[in-house]
Amino acid sequence: MAGIVIDGLKYARDGRFQQGVVPLAEMSRLADMVLEAKGTLSWSLKGEDSREGSFLLLSVSGELVLECQRCLKPVNYPLAVETRLRLIPPGQEWPEDELEDDTSDAIPAEEEMALLPLVEEEVLLALPIAPMHAVCDSPLAVNKDLEPSPFAILAKLKK
Repeated sequence: MAGIVIDGLKYARDGRFQQGVVPLAEMSRLADMVLEAKGTLSWSLKGEDSREGSFLLLSVSGELVLECQRCLKPVNYPLAVETRLRLIPPGQEWPEDELEDDTSDAIPAEEEMALLPLVEEEVLLALPIAPMHAVCDSPLAVNKDLEPSPFAILAKLKK
């Protein structure tokens, strides 16, 4: 996948489709964010052209091993990214509704768009800010034996 380059607008107009698997070790920025850069991510890319414009539909799935921010132990994070990228041709103004429209994200259309950085960027955007286990056995996690927080007491008084 490292060498896959597409012409974004042509790919979308032709309605092309590709899928594959990429090793985590090939994504250097993502490798810095995970505890283990082992395993792979599955991806698919579909082009779409409509009245609204040209789009790339990107899906990425797999499992990442992140660090729990409570106990600092590994936590498995199931990744499922589904994103619709609106291609903005060179010289065309960016749509004003870009900030309001949650159905797609605008990106510049290029004749040579490398697929690996595109996939990696979307995965990085999908990562949680502070990954945590649903239930932690960490001493840093909430301990019921401790005195109640002063803010909890104030919240009771407020009622």
